This record gives sequence, structure tokens and C-alpha cells, in this order.
Amino acid sequence: MRRAAKEVIVLEDKVALKSKTGIIIAFILILLFIGFAAFNYVRQSEKEKITVNKTETVPVQVAEARLTNLQRVLELTGEIKPAAVVDVHPKIGGEIIEKIYVETGDYVKKGDLIAVLEDDVIKAQLEEATAGLAAAEAGLRQSEANLELLEKDLLRVENLYQANAVSKQELDHINAQYKAAVESKKLAGAQVEKAKAVLNQLQVLYREYSIYAPISGFVAARYVEQGNRTDQAKPVIRISREDELKIVCSVTEKDFPHLKKGIEAEITVDAFPGKVFKGVVSVISPTIDPATRTAGIEIHIPNKEYKLRSGMFAHIKLYLGERKALAVPTESLNKMPGTGSYFVYIVKDNKAILKNVKTGISQGNITEITDGLTEKDLVVTRGQNRLYDGARVSIEERGAAGSEAS
Repeated sequence: MRRAAKEVIVLEDKVALKSKTGIIIAFILILLFIGFAAFNYVRQSEKEKITVNKTETVPVQVAEARLTNLQRVLELTGEIKPAAVVDVHPKIGGEIIEKIYVETGDYVKKGDLIAVLEDDVIKAQLEEATAGLAAAEAGLRQSEANLELLEKDLLRVENLYQANAVSKQELDHINAQYKAAVESKKLAGAQVEKAKAVLNQLQVLYREYSIYAPISGFVAARYVEQGNRTDQAKPVIRISREDELKIVCSVTEKDFPHLKKGIEAEITVDAFPGKVFKGVVSVISPTIDPATRTAGIEIHIPNKEYKLRSGMFAHIKLYLGERKALAVPTESLNKMPGTGSYFVYIVKDNKAILKNVKTGISQGNITEITDGLTEKDLVVTRGQNRLYDGARVSIEERGAAGSEAS
């Protein structure tokens, strides 16, 4: 009896549990239905709102795209370099540097003494060569004196021979002595010239023991110290000429035909914000590099006040003359998010039409359009933030981009 009663109770519990589970599932289904109905209602409301907006007429201001005289401006960048930079090498290797007279940052003039080498040995060689030259010159003078004496003896013997006072043998003997004296003088003269050459060579070598500045400029670097031995492959100092600077740039094949020597350049550097330095295109490569399709140019910059320094990074503008171009107000341009592309809205038949465009240079408050528009297209300059392709518009104000080109 007890066992049967327990089984009845378990059965009743299971039925109750199933009943509760069913109620929970039914409740969840009701919630899902209500959520779905609310979502549909909201979506329908948004559609109705969009439909209402699409019928809205948006007031806009427009400007006419026109051909305008634009200054052709070529913008470049480059590193400023000295007009000349020289590594000063010693001409003699293996000698000890006795004294260095300059430090990094010093200004030197052409011909200033930079350093000297120990010269004890070369001075001794110079003294020896000077003595050798003196001895050679003394020997030449002795030879000249002997020759002069023999000339007189030869003349006297020839006269005696004509008078049959001396024999032919005596005449031949004096002639031989005279010829020997002539050759002795020649040899003494050659020895003098040799001694002079040796002395001159040593004097030239001695001058190389003093190192001078080959150009004027600033000492950009010093590579050796006093007491070091010289190495012809290793410079003593580097001199940088900073009173005139240059920028080496590359221009594209497209811009190359518009360049010519003498074009003025405007240069700016980060070290002097807002200040414009003037330069001139001084060198233009006569050929295009087939690998890069570019040509090299040099812009020279006077720098008498030494404000600019080599190593600075520069922004350059070259003005290449005016040209006609289609332009619109810059404020009419809209940038596509996440891209570098631009678009505008033009107005046609009271509707806004989205046009993708390609831009060129900007000048003042107008921008060149290289593709996507035609002359006299009406571009929206105000109110475009409320527009979409096909929106109805009403023109409130009308203007033009720049002045029409003649």
C-alpha cells in the first residue's frame, strides 16, 4: 500500500513539472512575438520617415564650374645640401700631426692654415740639398774658370803654330784639353740643374707638411687628433660651404617640359615656420632617367646670413606660369570616408546628382577638376550635407568659381 502511494506521488510531481515547463516555454514564445512585432513597427516607421524625407526639397547654394586662369605650381621636397663640401686629405702619409689649428664648427677662409706635420727630417734633407746645390755651383764656377784659361792657351798656341813656332803635336794637345774642359763645364752645369731639381722637389714636399683650407666654409667634421699619424686615405677635416646651398630634386616626365633655368623657387623649412626663402633653378638634367621616368634639378639658395643649414628638410614651390583649367569652389568638394577620393553634387532639373571627380591643384578658395565635370555644371557649395543622389533641391543662391578665363 505504501509503495503504491509513493508511486502516485512521484507521478503527480512529474505532471506538475511538465506543466510548469510548458508555461515557461509559452511565456518565452509570447515575449519573442511581442519583440518581433515591435521591431516590425519601428522598421516601418523608419521607412515612412525616409519616404517623407525623400520628398523634402533641400535649399542649396550653387556655383558654376568655369575655366579659370590657374598658376601652375610644382611642389617638391628635398634635403638642403652645401654648395660645396670638401674632405681635406693630407698629401703625405705616415707623418705625425704636430698641431691642429681648427675645431668642428670653426669658420675658415681659403688658404688658412689647418694643421702642420712634424718636419725635422724634411728640414735636414733641405739643408743637405741646399749644400749639394752650393757645391755643384762651385764646381761649375771652377769648370768655367778652367775653360776660360784653356781658351786663351788655345788661341796662343794656334798663333804660334801659324808662325811655325810650335809643333802640330802641341796644338793637338791643347785642343784636346780645351774639349775636355768644355765637357767638364757641361757636366758641372748638369750637376747644378740636378741639385736644383732635388732642392725644388724637397721644397714642394716641405710645403705639404703644412695643410691649408682649399675653400672657405665651416669645419663640418674633424677626423684626427694631434699626435696621430697621417693617412692619405683618411681626411683631416671636412669643410662645408654654407653661404650658398642647394637642393637636389627629381621632377616627373610630365612636369619636365615646363622647367627652365632661372625659375624662382620658394623654400620653407620647419625650423622657421612661416618664413619663405628664395632660390633659383640653376641646373636641369638634359635627359630623363628611363628607370624612374624623372629628371634631376638643382635649386641654389643664397645663404649669406647662414640661417639655413645643410641637412634641413625643405618644401619647395616652383611657379611654372599660368594655364586654363576647370575649377570649382573648394567648399563644394566632399571626401568619401576612408578614401582619398572626392565627389560633388551638381544640380540638374532641380535634382541633386552625385558626381565622382578627380582634383588637381588648389589655389586660394578654388580647386582644379581634372575629371568628372564639364564647364558650367552647377555644383552645390552649401547644403550638401543634407543631400543624396536624386534629392530634390531649390537653388537659393548662385555664384561662379573664380573668373572666367580669357
